[in-house]
Amino acid sequence: MNADENAMGEDGVLVEAYSDADYAADKKDRKTVSGGVVMMAGAVVAWMCKKQACVALSTMESEFVAASQTTARMLGIIECLKEIGIKVRIPSLLHVGNQAAIAQLEGEDTTGHAMHIDTRHKFVKDFAKKRVLLINYCESKKMRADVLTKVLPAPRLVELRELVMLSG
Repeated sequence: MNADENAMGEDGVLVEAYSDADYAADKKDRKTVSGGVVMMAGAVVAWMCKKQACVALSTMESEFVAASQTTARMLGIIECLKEIGIKVRIPSLLHVGNQAAIAQLEGEDTTGHAMHIDTRHKFVKDFAKKRVLLINYCESKKMRADVLTKVLPAPRLVELRELVMLSG
């Protein structure tokens, strides 16, 4: 499904999120920076950029943390929309830029994760199993959350800024 197609329709408004992590970005403590953008009908309604509280042991783990933070933000917005009577299309879309993380979220095996990572993994996976959330791979050039996690060259920054409609 193309995220920009049919953002609003009879079946409700499309709420989607983009989740990204810059693994071990901080050179001093090697903590990862999470970024997330939540969009409704193609417009940004929330975003977050936050250093993760714990040191992730892999890119995949850092992506789980970012995905769970972004999912929590998106689900909060969906609940607010429902409370004020706005119909929301289900499933909502979560775009993740790491295929290994998506494979783990879609699979059954979670062994080997620390408890804090396993909990976040199961949080996202539970909503995907209930079909409230559809996890979708998003290639780097379309990852809107990159603007929140990385230092980018000017042309890429302008491109992403336009994708999230932050241009003046």
